Amino acid sequence: MARSSWKPLFLNTEFILQRQNNLKVDAIILYNRATIITKQMLGLKLDIYNGIKFFQIIVSNDMIGHSVGEFSPTRKKPVQKKKKIK
Repeated sequence: MARSSWKPLFLNTEFILQRQNNLKVDAIILYNRATIITKQMLGLKLDIYNGIKFFQIIVSNDMIGHSVGEFSPTRKKPVQKKKKIK
């Protein structure tokens, strides 16, 4: 389902403060998957938490406007069990 047009974009305030203070960080850790990717984030490494582990992504130009949670999968792919030979 798409986000309502009347709602404002969700931005992480910690991220904005780090950019203003010019703090050098290897990767920014994000727990909130609803954060929207903006032009200021281009080229940054983000560690996104999906509830189990962190996924590291590097923000590219194609990701602008999408939420961060779209790039960290939360579900495992199903694995079929092998049949036992009798």
